[in-house]
Amino acid sequence: MLRHARIRSLRPGSAVFPILALALAAGLMGCEAHAPDPPDAEFLVATADSTFWVHSGATGIHVKAVPMTLAHFGGRFHEVFITDVDRSFDDAVFTGERVYVRDLQSNDSTLVYDDTAIVTMAAHHARVYPDATPLGPQDDTPQDPSISASGETDVLEVRGPYALLEHRTFYEMPAGDMHDTVHTAVDLRTGAAATPADMQRDSAAEDSNVVRSVPHSWIRKDYALYARGVADGSVSISLRDRSQRSWPLFTVSAHPRIYWLDNPPIDAATRRALVRAFNSAAAYDETVKYVRYVHPARPASRARTLRHV
Repeated sequence: MLRHARIRSLRPGSAVFPILALALAAGLMGCEAHAPDPPDAEFLVATADSTFWVHSGATGIHVKAVPMTLAHFGGRFHEVFITDVDRSFDDAVFTGERVYVRDLQSNDSTLVYDDTAIVTMAAHHARVYPDATPLGPQDDTPQDPSISASGETDVLEVRGPYALLEHRTFYEMPAGDMHDTVHTAVDLRTGAAATPADMQRDSAAEDSNVVRSVPHSWIRKDYALYARGVADGSVSISLRDRSQRSWPLFTVSAHPRIYWLDNPPIDAATRRALVRAFNSAAAYDETVKYVRYVHPARPASRARTLRHV
């Protein structure tokens, strides 16, 4: 089993940060008396770099937000994460990133996307310059390397068992600087490259719980969840009960995916796996927030989604 070597921190403007404003609003508005109880609900809202766990009921609305990329396939939840690969020498720098998928229940991790360009260049450098000394984990990066090559990978979106990736490579060499950007997709079940046609033929990639266009709504047994567009391209999420009272929740980046945990309810093993994963992801970034959100409902026509400033 592979342990996490490094998880990239969230960049400013990513989905976890609205929780800061949410926490403030909860403190300011939670003191109103006789507020109606929000409906019983439990679900996850997942984006390319964050996951929100929402639990609503008589004690208020509880939100946990962590920098975790979540996937669900084969009846189980998985985490997609990125680690560093360093093949540098005393005279040349070769750094890249690898993508892994981890089964949350078994805790086993599998490599699904390697930075082959960086690894290949480093191997070539070792053959051409046999006297070059590979750097150890504690060695300093050379100040004036003859060659510097680096790769960066971002997860753009998860579609069922597929991850859509953007890989960027930067080269600094005596002959000149170059850069390259590649968009690709990988099947998280096998690690094989996937084409748009592959995903179109695979029903597992289809999901009505992902927001492709706004406005979008889901009508559940005792509540409804609404997604509305925001001018900057992000999506606001709000909760409503049967009486059309509305509880604005938070704003996330485009194309969030909803995972229902309440109907049907998740089993005990899945819940334990999610709790363990959320607790682990909470250590990735100091902006993680656990918020009890208890402000009173507003009529649906006056509902306003909270935004961060």
